[in-house]
Amino acid sequence: MRQISHIFVLLNFVANSFVSSSSHSAPYASVLNHTSHLRDRYDYIVIGGGTSGLVVANRLTENPNITVLVIEYGYVDGQENGTTVPGLPVPGKYLRTDTSIPQPGLNNRTSPLYTGAVVGGGTVVNGMFFARGSAGDYDAWEQLGNPGWGWEGLLSYFKKSETFTPPTEELQDMFPGVISSDLSPHGIDGPVGSSFSNYQYTVIKNFFAGWNSVGVSTNPQPNNGKAIGAFYSTISAYAKNQSRSTASDAYYRPIAGVRENFHLLTGCLVAKINFSKGRRAVGVDFISRETNKTSTVRASREVILAAGAVRSPQILQLSGVGPKRLLESLGIECVVDLPGVGRNFQDQPTIYMQFSYGNYTFPTPDWMFSNASWAAEQLDIYNKNRTGPITIPYLGGSSVAFLPLKNITPSYPSILTTTALTNLSSILPSKIHPSILAGYKAQHDLLLNLYASPDAAVAEIAWEGGNTIPLAMIRPFSRGAIEITTTDPFHPPSIDFGTFAHPTDMLTSIASIRKLREWISSPAMQALGAFETFPGASVSTDLEIEAAIRNAATSSWQHPSSSCAMVKKRWGGVVDAEVRVYGVKGLRVVDASVFPMAVAGHTSSSVYAVAEKAADIIKLSWE
Repeated sequence: MRQISHIFVLLNFVANSFVSSSSHSAPYASVLNHTSHLRDRYDYIVIGGGTSGLVVANRLTENPNITVLVIEYGYVDGQENGTTVPGLPVPGKYLRTDTSIPQPGLNNRTSPLYTGAVVGGGTVVNGMFFARGSAGDYDAWEQLGNPGWGWEGLLSYFKKSETFTPPTEELQDMFPGVISSDLSPHGIDGPVGSSFSNYQYTVIKNFFAGWNSVGVSTNPQPNNGKAIGAFYSTISAYAKNQSRSTASDAYYRPIAGVRENFHLLTGCLVAKINFSKGRRAVGVDFISRETNKTSTVRASREVILAAGAVRSPQILQLSGVGPKRLLESLGIECVVDLPGVGRNFQDQPTIYMQFSYGNYTFPTPDWMFSNASWAAEQLDIYNKNRTGPITIPYLGGSSVAFLPLKNITPSYPSILTTTALTNLSSILPSKIHPSILAGYKAQHDLLLNLYASPDAAVAEIAWEGGNTIPLAMIRPFSRGAIEITTTDPFHPPSIDFGTFAHPTDMLTSIASIRKLREWISSPAMQALGAFETFPGASVSTDLEIEAAIRNAATSSWQHPSSSCAMVKKRWGGVVDAEVRVYGVKGLRVVDASVFPMAVAGHTSSSVYAVAEKAADIIKLSWE
């Protein structure tokens, strides 16, 4: 995954101009191999050049008097086909793969976690799904002690990040009543492209007809605070050329070589944050991935952590901010005892069911793998006129059913009763800090209300016409943890998803499989000759279905969050409502790790909104 030709990169995509504001500033459009080109000090140091880091750095450097350095582990992508063309696989060099510890809820199997190791982060490598959660997701954040972080407080920031392009007339005619062209919930002049693939497989008509026949309505506008029902989602793509829209394209490339006060250093890992005696963050130590040389750079105002739900808590712990018992066990001086760092970690367990179809006589997504000549023809069509199935995200698409518990099973009252009676002390580790348990209890009550709501989904079923149908539990009750096991910053932390630790997650999974089977048995899906090959129709009792889930599910839908939660400190929080880390000064966190609870859906649009709001909060601190 390393690019050997790059050591320290301060890169832009303009001509080879040289811009210098002082003897320590970096030349633009150059590949550098010496840290003397960096300034000795920046107003802000942003750790992580992924989605949130680029947003915040861009907005802060709108003020030409503010200097910002972004330090990123990965490199700038080369805009290869896989990073720009929706229907092609992303180059593996831009992916970082971690592995969890054995999960008891998965019969002690481990699970992988894939994150972006590239400037732009997950937006360069993800499935491009670009829909918000329901209003209740964000209102719960506010109810956990964060004024202004509810749906109404975040809506303007969702819009600020987005330029929405309505669907084509052809697509609307193909799926009447399925896709809305309403602009009111959307942004129309933001940096991130939000649009629809201009092609769709005709088989998707069966998807919607099948769900409608089993009581799940079509939702033409899931971005208005009700992300429920069967819908055709927007994707993060520029409509004009049907190409992927990334944080790098939206927030970095347009200003590269233009803003002298914005520097980007790639191929470097931040080892620790440095603090003064007054517990103020004053800079960072970072290590070149190529030379293994350690360097230090100072921050005049603040250090801003944007390394993601796994690396942000790791960096805090390595820096002496975290659970005192853990830090002292590794010989790390404790700057501030903050038990919540790394706790409250969440992701969405997923099982990939398999199906075959006896009545397919037309192209499907699987033809991309089974019919090489047809796939090559579609790529040629895309290259010539930006149409065809290559405009649909690789192995993804955007046809989904987001199901509230009431839509999944008529037995939902019994699930709610069981959930309410669960002994929460038995879900978390026995020696957990009391504040973590108190925070979990506060979240549990809010989650129970969301599970009872007809306007909040708990499960997601996606289908683009292929053999694999993922079923994700998008509103988990279970909680995991991120903990360092060594002082080596290159060594990944222990990743514990806590998969199926809470019984409601399994009960909901079993009921959701039954609902999926009801949809597959609908006349519309049976017209395709659909039949289940895994786990298979013979797996029918609750115990058999549970066994299949524990033997085959994965812990992650690749949406890790909440490990540096924005919650009251007495509830195990790590940052306050101004995303400032408790107990220290000059340090904030701005990525998905601050989500108090996971968004029931995909995360990228929410990360953009959170980072936009965080940037405004930081700007207000200047006044």
